[in-house]
Amino acid sequence: MQNESKAIGKREQARLAGVAAELRAKEHLLLNGLHFVEQNYSVPLGEIDLIFKDANQWVFVEVKYRADNTHGSAAEQFTSAKRNKMHKAIMCYLQQYNLNLNHTSLRIDVVAIDDEQLEWLTNV
Repeated sequence: MQNESKAIGKREQARLAGVAAELRAKEHLLLNGLHFVEQNYSVPLGEIDLIFKDANQWVFVEVKYRADNTHGSAAEQFTSAKRNKMHKAIMCYLQQYNLNLNHTSLRIDVVAIDDEQLEWLTNV
């Protein structure tokens, strides 16, 4: 029972750290001139952490956080599998809001946060 409550405590801590990382990323992008549209867009095929507009370009953002780099950096956690799931979610978003892929300028950015260091990778 005690091990189970420790596991729940660790999961909750990880969830809260993820929420804080998304908030930090959102604030950073706002301070850099992007316009916030939506957060935590989710469909069965995937999810998008943050959605912004940068002038006429849609910006779909994945936020990755690592408290330490024991298992690799935050940026390294944006794998091809994650990119594929995110791409599927973007296609759903475009369809839901009647945005034509051929006439919609978009990019995927990653905000990687390793402990206190934030790195914004554009057009990954």
